[in-house]
Amino acid sequence: MTEMFRCRVDKAVLQRAHELSQEMGTSTSELVRIFLKALVKTGQLPFMPKGETEEDEMLGPVKRRREMLDYT
Repeated sequence: MTEMFRCRVDKAVLQRAHELSQEMGTSTSELVRIFLKALVKTGQLPFMPKGETEEDEMLGPVKRRREMLDYT
């Protein structure tokens, strides 16, 4: 049995994902299914999240913690 899954995604990101998935010969939906199966199989992300720059990598976790704890 399957289940319908919906989420909000930035329009530009979704459009680019559609383009890339077509170039790969698949669909965006299939790529999401692959991602979720890998997540369930391994119990972790199938890739290492990275910031866009080295500064993002260093400051990202601190910034996220501050936002979560509402520091200013």
